[in-house]
Amino acid sequence: MAQGIPEQIIDEIRQRCDMVSLVQQYLALEKRGKRLFGLCPFHNEKTPSFSITPEKQLFYCFGCGASGNVFNFVMRMENLSFPEAVRFLARMTGVRIPERGAASSEESSIKEKIFNLNMLAARFYAHQLWNSPAGKKAVAYLQERGIRREFSELFCLGYAPPGWQNLSDYARKKGIPAELLLQAGLVMPRQGGGHYDRFRDRLIFPIFTISGRVAGFGARLLDGEKKSAPKYLNSPETPVFEKGTFLYGLHLAREEIRRRKSVIVVEGYTDVIAAFQAGFKNVVASLGTALTPAQSRLMRAQAEKVIIAYDADSAGEAATWRGLKILQDAGCLVEVADLPEGSDPDEIIRRQGAARFAEAIEQAKPLADYRLEVLRKRYDLSSEEGRRHFLEEALQVLQDIPNLVERDIHLKRVAEELGVSEGAVRRELMRQLGRQKAGQGHNLQTKDQTKTISPVKASPAERMLLSLMLLSEEAAGMVFDALEPADFSEGHLRQVVETILKLKGENRRVSGEELMNYFADEEIHGLITAAATEPSLQGLEPGVMAKMAGDCIEKIKREKLAEQKELRQRVLKEIDRKKQYDDEAKKLLQEQLQVIKQLKSTPYRSGGGERSHG
Repeated sequence: MAQGIPEQIIDEIRQRCDMVSLVQQYLALEKRGKRLFGLCPFHNEKTPSFSITPEKQLFYCFGCGASGNVFNFVMRMENLSFPEAVRFLARMTGVRIPERGAASSEESSIKEKIFNLNMLAARFYAHQLWNSPAGKKAVAYLQERGIRREFSELFCLGYAPPGWQNLSDYARKKGIPAELLLQAGLVMPRQGGGHYDRFRDRLIFPIFTISGRVAGFGARLLDGEKKSAPKYLNSPETPVFEKGTFLYGLHLAREEIRRRKSVIVVEGYTDVIAAFQAGFKNVVASLGTALTPAQSRLMRAQAEKVIIAYDADSAGEAATWRGLKILQDAGCLVEVADLPEGSDPDEIIRRQGAARFAEAIEQAKPLADYRLEVLRKRYDLSSEEGRRHFLEEALQVLQDIPNLVERDIHLKRVAEELGVSEGAVRRELMRQLGRQKAGQGHNLQTKDQTKTISPVKASPAERMLLSLMLLSEEAAGMVFDALEPADFSEGHLRQVVETILKLKGENRRVSGEELMNYFADEEIHGLITAAATEPSLQGLEPGVMAKMAGDCIEKIKREKLAEQKELRQRVLKEIDRKKQYDDEAKKLLQEQLQVIKQLKSTPYRSGGGERSHG
């Protein structure tokens, strides 16, 4: 059981939850034969290698080795423990988990408590926005920005009233300890003891996970006279909130993003809401201009094209370029919308209309084109110094272009603009690329920090027999009658076989999907997934699988006998060398002769099946 959750409840949740439907809430998938493929959300890749086998209800990434069932997927995507994932999917599937009195609340994890507390805080702030006298100025601000109430409510906007303990007092009346408020980042410790509210006199923007749970908050200052306070304030990092892994508005935009295969990225919360209200449903905000690898993977899993719609000042910053290169490295087609200087999407939509913003999006330029255009405006190409600075930065732009044909086209343009030979620019570019490559030799860190799961070591016959046990009840019965777990190689495969045989002894048949729940190790998950989805066995007749199982069993027995023979032979050689011919030596010799007789009397006939895993 997982923290008091009965096994039958876990099994009911697993049966009710469809792997494909679940994953499609996070990734865009396409069907290829019997499997569905998408871009792996757990490591950077440009070609889809994340696969789902619907009839097995299992996922497997051929790139990084991530694998498992519905619980494993949710654990990875939502950063949850197994019990947390069970409760998460229970809510999704409508399965009620029986509580066990007061102890059950203690069993609930800290993450679950913080998610629940965040939702309580979001409701408190929303009530203050629409029902408190102090909230009227926040409502006036929204009206001034043209944000209608229905969209304020859609994004769950709220207001944190002035005062030091409004949320704290409200939470205390609900029986919530101050320590939990502190862990959720909703309060801050006082120097003299006690706590005070983090957000005060601010418009509140709840930040949601892709599945729609409140993970943290962004807060905008409304009083312009408080110049010492930051204009925007975010939740600190908590067990459920890490700023660089979220995209504001993604929980509402994901379906339109997949439909259009493109996502528009803006900077601010109100930019997202204004765009959404104006009909642009595929817009998200990056919670800061510098995009992270985690955000890039999240976007690439949803869309092919990313259109950046930052204001002109931010779009030219070095931090922005670094973020856009991360997007490019993740395999996204990156374009940049050229917005009027000093304006943002919210302002353009309010003052010039949605059509003007749509035009800017339509006319977005490929990343390299836009970067070179910014450099042309930045430097005076008629001066020697301006030309030198332009070339230095243009060479960096050329280095970042992954497509060699596109790089060559831009290289020719740079040479023409500078009035120098194409060969000179090319030689300088090659020199810089050479220096960069040499530097990488001293720093062998990979771009992607995702753990690549190594394959489990086992013989081909053992791997094939494991597959047959998961696909054929008859094969599992043959193994139960003929072999012991000790007949298999030590390690993960033996652990899995031991569990299957134990369940078989209890007259239970276990699928690969269910078997996952008995193990936490990712290598074992990969082993089970590969075994349960072995392509060479799909659709085979039961009789054929039984014949293959018999071949594998015989092969494993012979391998075991061969090991015993080799081990005894070494001992007998040592006895012969020392001339120690006692009764123990005679017994050992008789056993050795018996093993040799067994090996000779049952010559191995392979049906060829055990070689499929080789």
